[in-house]
Amino acid sequence: MLQCFASRQGPRMLAKAGLALTLLSGTAARAFTEEHVIVLIDRSATMLTTRVSGLTRFEEAVSLADNYVRLPNALPRKYAVWTFEGTGYIQEQGFDDEAATRRTLGRLTVGRGATPLAHAVCDAADELLRFEPGVDARKVVYLISDGEENSSPTTSLCYGPRSTTRYPQLEEDSWQWKVRNMLKTGDPLRDSQTDYQLVLDANVFYNYLTLAPRSSTPQLPFLALLEGLSRESGGVYRVVDDSRPLPYPGDADLNGCVDMTDFYFVLGYYGMNVPPAPPQADINQDRRVDLTDYNIVLNNLGSGCGPAHLEPHPGGP
Repeated sequence: MLQCFASRQGPRMLAKAGLALTLLSGTAARAFTEEHVIVLIDRSATMLTTRVSGLTRFEEAVSLADNYVRLPNALPRKYAVWTFEGTGYIQEQGFDDEAATRRTLGRLTVGRGATPLAHAVCDAADELLRFEPGVDARKVVYLISDGEENSSPTTSLCYGPRSTTRYPQLEEDSWQWKVRNMLKTGDPLRDSQTDYQLVLDANVFYNYLTLAPRSSTPQLPFLALLEGLSRESGGVYRVVDDSRPLPYPGDADLNGCVDMTDFYFVLGYYGMNVPPAPPQADINQDRRVDLTDYNIVLNNLGSGCGPAHLEPHPGGP
């Protein structure tokens, strides 16, 4: 119904219709009153890799995090910022607002060590569960990394050998199994069939030579793990190819271009909660595809695109 309306009347009229739908549906269907997010950024040595933009992965990771923090949201958010390398992590900022978080992101520096990913993710999850437990908040680990776990200390909650089996069939007591348990139950040693207590948004920088295979090759176990954990926990999984520009806000299919494909994708799930709508349609990740998501796509339409992607919307202004 909305798609037909958009084709005839164009984005401005649809925005008004979207507002009406938002007012009718409101936020009563949402279970949460806040969101608590730990922005968890890899600062290991490989994050010094230079991307096609001429910037390092770490510099682009900071930009990606800044874009995320700046997105408008229906629910109030509190952010903490952690970075990790070597055998540990740094709590760069405790939970605070958008302005403080952006200042913190602007002063981060890269390190020279390895990647204690399991240690950082598990402790971030533990911190989120302990923060304001009486508040009905959605808890999110917003991870940005470029490499697999290789240096968590033996004292870590999620220290363990590498699983010899592939996700979702993870070997008991492996670090992958413990990370999944921590996100799901808050206990690295307790598996459960219940829903996840925490959400993992995983953003992975890579290139085809060192980490990610071509599409004709089965996905590497590490990437399959992060994609599976993101999907099952209700988060978003993004791969950021070094040969492509940083994803623009509104680029739902992550092809480097905010175009009509993204517009119609968001439009197709307009007014729906997540789930059943896919997380990719929820641009600002507040668990509902609404006018805010629509406007983010509309305001960034054409970003990163060539002329072939900029055909006007039928009936548009």
